[in-house]
Amino acid sequence: MKVIFLLIAILLIGWILKTLRQNRVADAEPRIRNMIPCDYCGLHVPENEALKHEGRYYCCKEHVQRKQS
Repeated sequence: MKVIFLLIAILLIGWILKTLRQNRVADAEPRIRNMIPCDYCGLHVPENEALKHEGRYYCCKEHVQRKQS
């Protein structure tokens, strides 16, 4: 009975260590985002966060409104 418990404990520890290593590798991968400049102020923002208006990109709603004026 002790041998079975010891074997299960070793397998569980191995599984936990494997999972931790995989998470560490995934976190180490760089997350590259396409950065684009705001047409009003030139601030670079990630493309997925930028506001697109009439084919141009802006960092905030205020700059969209100012560029229209």
